[in-house]
Amino acid sequence: MKLVRNLWPLVITAALAALPAGCPPEPGDTATMAPPSSGEPGTLTLAVQAPESAETGETVTLAADLPDGTDPTALFFEWFQTYGRAVELVDATAPEASFVAPSFGRNEMVGFRVDVKDAAGRVSSQALDLLVMADPDFSFGGSSDGSVTPIDPTADPRPVVRVVTSRGVITVELNRTAAPVSVANFLQYVDDGFYDGLIFHRVIPGFVIQGGGYDDELNEIETRPPIVNEASNGLGNDRGTIAMARTNDPDSATSQFYFNLVDNNSLNARDGSAGYAVFGEITEGLEVIDDIADEPTETRGGFDDVPRQTIRIFTVERLDS
Repeated sequence: MKLVRNLWPLVITAALAALPAGCPPEPGDTATMAPPSSGEPGTLTLAVQAPESAETGETVTLAADLPDGTDPTALFFEWFQTYGRAVELVDATAPEASFVAPSFGRNEMVGFRVDVKDAAGRVSSQALDLLVMADPDFSFGGSSDGSVTPIDPTADPRPVVRVVTSRGVITVELNRTAAPVSVANFLQYVDDGFYDGLIFHRVIPGFVIQGGGYDDELNEIETRPPIVNEASNGLGNDRGTIAMARTNDPDSATSQFYFNLVDNNSLNARDGSAGYAVFGEITEGLEVIDDIADEPTETRGGFDDVPRQTIRIFTVERLDS
């Protein structure tokens, strides 16, 4: 599986734009907020250098190179992280920025962009990405047998998470009172950074959008053991709710979840059907799931209803701590 491009060096002649306002994300922030470039006419030749991959703890240098004879002190540099788990960029306003590769449970891509402005107000922007290799010592948490961490009875009954996607942000309030096992399971995946970089692989307008189990090459990601089905908890599969996806085995849910685009009463528990466990609802971002639902789909890699344009989950993060 080839996940990276040859990035050393990559040379472009870019259309220029006014330098955007903003700054690189702080550690732990959502790493998807690099502002767009826009700008003055003109061209400026820019090259970027970075390794193709890095290992946990390695200091990675991102370099913006200019043609011979160019005075770098006459230029303004700004580095941004564009996607992936947020890292701390050091010297983000210098020709060379750096960061320390974090510990990931699997191979994950991170992306960056540099904007370079000259004295004439012209700006060239160039993006790059690289692969951070899985940390062999990483643990996805849980108890010693791989099951979900025991439920804390004193925990917030309505924790809130933010699902940051390539189409926008979805804020979700979880219902620990009605679905304690499902919420504990989901939050453990969140805390482990499991969802970062995965995709919504199934989009069916008028039904659901589903994700949290595959990368952008439709490789299934290893999960913890399945959990018990909590579909008989009184929460319905109504529009805007989040629920656990599973196989035909009622107690087979692991990491995958879905958002209901409409009221899907057929997914509720009833006589003769175990149902699908709802464990929260969207409080902000219904328009985002509707936008995702509008994306054309195709059959690919043995999967039906795969969005033609990848819908990426940049990160899922808690807002209650």
